[in-house]
Amino acid sequence: MSKNRYPVAYPQLTEDVQHNLLPGISLKRLDLFLEGPYDGFNLGSTLDRVRLDDEDTVRMTIWSAPDIEKVSFHEGIEKLQGADAKLLKKGDLIGGSWSQHWVKVEIKIPDSFKNSCEPVVFEFDPSCEALICDVNGDPIHGITGGPNSTITAYPGYVEDRRIEQIIPREAVQAGTYECYIEIACNGIFGIGINGYRHHEPDMNMKYHLELADLVLVRSEAHALKIDFQVLKQLARAAEGERSSISRKALKAANEIMNVFRIDSQEVIDESIKQGRNLARSVLGSEVERLEDEDVRIWALGHCHIDTGWLWRYTHTQQKIARSWSTQLDLMDRYPEHQFAASSAQQYVWLEELYPSLFERITKSAKEGKFHPIGGTWLEHDCVLPSGESLIRQYLYGQRWFEDKFDQRAKVAWLPDTFGYASQLPQILRLAGINYFFTQKLSWNNINVFPNSTFNWVGLDGSQVLAHMTPTDTYNAQANYSELQKGMIQHKNLESTDQCLLLFGNGDGGGGPTALMLEKLRRLGSSSKKNPEIPTVRIAKIDDFFDHVAKKTKGGKTLPSWRGELYFELHRGIFTSQAKIKYGNQSMERLLRDLEYFATLASLSSSDYVYPKSRLDEIWHDVLLNQFHDVLPGTSIKMVNDDALEIYRRRTIQCYALLDEALDTLFPLGVANGHTKETSLAVLDGARLPRNQVTEIPSEWTSLLGEKINQVTSSTARVLGYLSSDIAGIGGLSTPANMNSPSASQDGDIFILSNSLIRLTISNGRITSLYDLSLERELISPGVGTDSGGLMIYEDYPLSYDAWDAEIYHLKMGREVLFDQVEIIANGPLRSTIRTTSTFGHSKVILEISMDALSLHGRHQNNNPIIRADAKVDWHETHKFLKFVLPLDIHCLTATYGTQFGLIERPTHRNTPIDQAKFEVPAHVFADLSEAGYGLSFVSDHKYGYIVEGNTMRISLLRSPTAPDVEQDRGYHEFTFGIIPHKKRLIESGVYKQALTFINPVHFKPVDSTVKLPITFTLVERNTDGIILETIKRGEDDFTSGKKGKSVILRLYDSLGGRTSATLRINGIKPRSLKWLNVLEEPEMFQHQKVNWKAQDGYVEIQMSFRCFEIKTLGIYLD
Repeated sequence: MSKNRYPVAYPQLTEDVQHNLLPGISLKRLDLFLEGPYDGFNLGSTLDRVRLDDEDTVRMTIWSAPDIEKVSFHEGIEKLQGADAKLLKKGDLIGGSWSQHWVKVEIKIPDSFKNSCEPVVFEFDPSCEALICDVNGDPIHGITGGPNSTITAYPGYVEDRRIEQIIPREAVQAGTYECYIEIACNGIFGIGINGYRHHEPDMNMKYHLELADLVLVRSEAHALKIDFQVLKQLARAAEGERSSISRKALKAANEIMNVFRIDSQEVIDESIKQGRNLARSVLGSEVERLEDEDVRIWALGHCHIDTGWLWRYTHTQQKIARSWSTQLDLMDRYPEHQFAASSAQQYVWLEELYPSLFERITKSAKEGKFHPIGGTWLEHDCVLPSGESLIRQYLYGQRWFEDKFDQRAKVAWLPDTFGYASQLPQILRLAGINYFFTQKLSWNNINVFPNSTFNWVGLDGSQVLAHMTPTDTYNAQANYSELQKGMIQHKNLESTDQCLLLFGNGDGGGGPTALMLEKLRRLGSSSKKNPEIPTVRIAKIDDFFDHVAKKTKGGKTLPSWRGELYFELHRGIFTSQAKIKYGNQSMERLLRDLEYFATLASLSSSDYVYPKSRLDEIWHDVLLNQFHDVLPGTSIKMVNDDALEIYRRRTIQCYALLDEALDTLFPLGVANGHTKETSLAVLDGARLPRNQVTEIPSEWTSLLGEKINQVTSSTARVLGYLSSDIAGIGGLSTPANMNSPSASQDGDIFILSNSLIRLTISNGRITSLYDLSLERELISPGVGTDSGGLMIYEDYPLSYDAWDAEIYHLKMGREVLFDQVEIIANGPLRSTIRTTSTFGHSKVILEISMDALSLHGRHQNNNPIIRADAKVDWHETHKFLKFVLPLDIHCLTATYGTQFGLIERPTHRNTPIDQAKFEVPAHVFADLSEAGYGLSFVSDHKYGYIVEGNTMRISLLRSPTAPDVEQDRGYHEFTFGIIPHKKRLIESGVYKQALTFINPVHFKPVDSTVKLPITFTLVERNTDGIILETIKRGEDDFTSGKKGKSVILRLYDSLGGRTSATLRINGIKPRSLKWLNVLEEPEMFQHQKVNWKAQDGYVEIQMSFRCFEIKTLGIYLD
C-alpha cells in the first residue's frame, strides 16, 4: 500500500478560531496608530528618545531687518553683533509680513547624546520659510515651517513641512553646534489673506516660533512610521477589496498595531523591531536597480518654483537657495536621488547671491545627479510672447546652460504653462530639442485631453515627442495612488506603458523630501514582490524620453496631435493686467527696432560699438517678465508693480540706445555752433512699405514745411502723411489723389466715411458699416447684440479669479451705449467721432477715426482701417469689457494670428471641443472671412478674441479681485482697428497692413537726404507672406575667443503657403552665408547650402519656404 506524502503537516483537529479581516473596522483602525486620540500611546509617542528645548541647550539671537528687502549673510552677521540684536525664545512672535530676520543658533549637546548611535536632530519651526546656513554662510538646507499644506479635495495628501536638521556627527562628539538661520516671514505659498492661497497677501502676519528643540531620535520608530504609511496607502487603494496586495497590506498593518507596546523603552524597541519585520513581509527589502525594460514608472525629483506669483522675484531667489540646497543635502543621504530644475534665470540668481551653493550644484551636475533642464531662460508663457521672444527664451537658455554646465537640454520643460502655441514644436526643433513635457492640460475643465505620450506636430509639420504624465501632477508626493494613476490613466498603453512621476513639493518650492525618497524605496522593493504594484525607479529625464523614443520606433507607433495645445481653463489671462501686456509688447517692438538700427550702425561706423551686453540685460528682463504667472496677469500686486518698473526702466534705456544708433547712422552737421535740422526722416524698424497717416510729436512741426498736416485732439502730436519703403526709410508728403475722410451729423445720427467705407452711429450704437465700393451692408443681427459697440459682461469664474473666464459670462452681457457723440476732427488727414460711455464707476471714451487714402479704390495693403483710440477710466469689479461687431459674413471657421503664422478655429459650437474655445488667444488680429470678403479686428496688446457665429469680439479689460485686488483699476489708453477687406484673409494683404497698424515708426531730424548704409529688399514671386522679422548681430561675434562680424536674419512664412523669394542686400560683402538653427549654429543645415551670388555692391539670395517655415540666415562678413 503506497503512502501519500504532504509537503506541510496539516492537523486533523483544531480549536483555533480565525476569521477574515473586517474592512470597516480594520481600515478605520489604521488612523489611530500615527495620530488621533491615542497620540500618547501610539507610535507617534515613541519617535523621540530625548527632546530638549531649554535655553541652556538652545540659545538663539535674532536681528530683524528694518524693511522687507533681503539682507545678505555678512550684513546679518554684523547686525547680530550689534545693539539691535536680541534673544529669541521658543514661542516668540516673528514678523510682520515679508519681513527678513537673521538668527544665530548656539547648541550645547549633552554627553548622553554622544554615546548614542542615534541621529541628533535640531528641529526648528518658525511657522514660515527659512534657510539654515553654516558659520561661513554656506546654505545647508531649507526650512518649511508650519503645518503641511492642504488640498481641499485630498486632505492629508501633501507633506511639505520640513523642520529638522541632522547635526553632523563631529559636532555631536564636540558637544557644541552653531549655525545661522535666515527667516523669511511668508509661507511656502505666500501669505494669502484669511488663508486663501490665491488671494492678495495679508500684510499683518506674524509667525510663532513653534519649535527650537534638540532631539535624540528613535530612528527605527521613524522607519516604522514610513512603513506604516505605505502599508496604509496600499490597504486603502482604489479597488482594494479586490486586490491581493491591498488585503495583505491591511493585514500586516493591523498585526503591527497588535504587537506594538510602550511598557518600557526596551519593550518599545522590541515591538518596533517586530513591526518592521511584519512590514517587510509585504514591502520587502531594498531592491537592486531595475533595468530600463522593467521600469514602468520613471521617478524624478523636481521642484517647481514659480519665478513670480504669490511672492516677488526677490522671494523666489530665497526659495531657490532653500529648495536646491535641500536637494544636495538629500543626495548625500540618498545616493539614488536625482533632481531636475529648469530656468537659467534661477541659476543666474543663485550664482550671484549664493556662489558657494552654485559651485556645489555645478559639481553635482557634472556627477550626473543635479540636472539643469528645459533649455529656456525660464518657464515662460507660450501664448502671449511674440515668436521672436519664444526663440530668445531658448537662445539665451540653451547657450547659458552650455556655458555653465557644458550641456544643453533635450527636453522642453513647461509643466505649468497655460496653453502651448502651435509654432512651438518648430521652435523647439530649431533649438536642438526633440522632447516636450507638460501636464497642464490635465486641468482642462471641459474635455479630457486624449493622449499621454504622443507626437505633437506644429504648423509647419515639425514634431516633438511629447509626454503629459498621467499622474496629472508635477508635485507628486511619491504615494502609491500616484503609481496607480500612472498606469490606469495612461491613454496610450497600446504604444507604451511607461510614464514620468515628478515627485517633490512645488509651486512655492521645497522639492523632494526624505519621506518621499523613503516611500519610493519601499514601493520599489514591494513592486519586486508584488506584480500588482507598478515597477518604479528614480531615473534621469533624458533616459526616459530616449527609452520611449526607442520603444516607439522614433515615435512612429504613437498618435499625433496637430496644431495648438489649447488649454481649456485660464482663458482670462489673455486680458488680465493690461499694462503688463502693453509693457511686454512695446518692449518686444522696441528691441526689434534697436537691434536693427544698432546692427547697421555697428557695420557702418568703426566708432560705434554694438551694445551687446546691454541688449542682453534688457532681453533677460523682458524674458523674466514673460514668466507664466507674470505676463498672464495672475500675480500679486507687488509682483505686478515690480514688472511695470522693469518695463519703465528698460524702455528708457532702449530709447537711449536707439538714439545712439540713429545718431551714428544720421549725424547732424553743425553750422555756426548749431545743428542743421532741415527735414524729418521717418524710420521703420519693422521695414514695411507704408502709405498712411501717422502721428508726429509736435516738437517736430517746424520741420514739416508745406506738407499737409493736421492737429490732433492731443496738443502733443500732429498728423502727417507717411510714405516709406521696404528698407524702413520714409518721409512725410502730401500725396496726389488723396481722398480725405469726412464726418457728419444729422440729428442724432453720426456718419464717418471715406471713399470705401461708411460707419453710422445712431441711438448710441454702431448700426451700420457699409462697403461703398460693393454697396454691401456689413452689420447684421448676431449673438447677443444687433449692433456694434461696447458690451460689458458679469465675470464670476468658478475658481481662479484673475486666471479664468467661464462660458456662462457670455450669457450675462449687456450693451453699453454711447451716451455722448461728437465730431472732433473732419479732415483733411483724419476725421474722428468721439463717443463717451458712462456706466457703473467707469467711463470709456472711444475716438473712432478714418484716415485719408492715397489712391482711388482699394488695392492690396490699402484696405480701409477704422481706428478706435480708447481712453478708459476703469473702476469696475468682476466685469469684463469687450468691443463687439455682428457681421453679415458667414464661415464655419475664423482665422487668428499666432506667433509666426495663422491658426483657424471654429465659429460654431458643435462639439465639446468647439464649445471649450469660447475665448481664445491671438496675436495682432482675428479675422472672419467668407469667399470674396472679410473683416479683421487688429490690436497690438489685446490678446483675447472670439468669433461666435457671425459675431466678432475683442476683449479689452477685466476686473478680478484675486490675487491682485486692484487689478486694472485706473486709467488706460489703447488702440484697436477694424479692417474690412475684399477676398479672404490670406489674399487680402491684411497681415502686413495689420503689422503697419501696430508698429509705430521713429522720427529723426536730419540735414540731408536719408540713406541707410545697408538695405534689405525682399521680393516674393508667388505670395506676399514672407516677413523679415529680425536683423541682429550674431551671438558668436561677442563670444570670448571668437572673432569676426556676422548678421543674423530671421524670416518666416506668415500665410501658410509654399513660396519663393529673392532677398537683395545692398552695402555688404559677405564671405559666406549659412542657414542656422535659432541657436545660430549651422550643423543642422550643413547639407542645405544657401543659394546666393554677389554682385557689385549687393548680394542676392534665393530662398524658398514651406508652409509657416521659420528660417534663420547667418551672413558672415570679411
